[in-house]
Amino acid sequence: MPRTSPGAPAASSLPVALDDLLARSNMDDPALLRAATREAYDRVTLLLKACYQDFSPEQQARIRAIIGADAAPARTALPKRVKASRPPREDLPPRFWLPYSGETWTGRGRPPKAFIAWEGTVAHTEWKKHHPDERFPTYPG
Repeated sequence: MPRTSPGAPAASSLPVALDDLLARSNMDDPALLRAATREAYDRVTLLLKACYQDFSPEQQARIRAIIGADAAPARTALPKRVKASRPPREDLPPRFWLPYSGETWTGRGRPPKAFIAWEGTVAHTEWKKHHPDERFPTYPG
């Protein structure tokens, strides 16, 4: 019988119980701990897989904090899409520029607001007279 007081929590009796188990078993200390750890891991994972959604959001947040997971809950209802890995985005040289401000743009994605605003100006109208087939001035380089 463990040597604890009647009102003591069960966690405080754990070292005493391990000492008693070690005294009664023929196993050495590291082997017993490995076996107990494996069994505890299996029980915890089984419980969490079966009942995680039954915990309240506060309890789920505490569980995630204890195991060191991120704060966002995992989405288990939707299957995860596997994305093809892309090479890292490289810095592209500028393709277009605005001579009056020096702002540049690579030509990928949406045009920056400065380029859109420039399209309605008198400077754009004058430039467009000499470059009818281009939308923006090319970068000199």
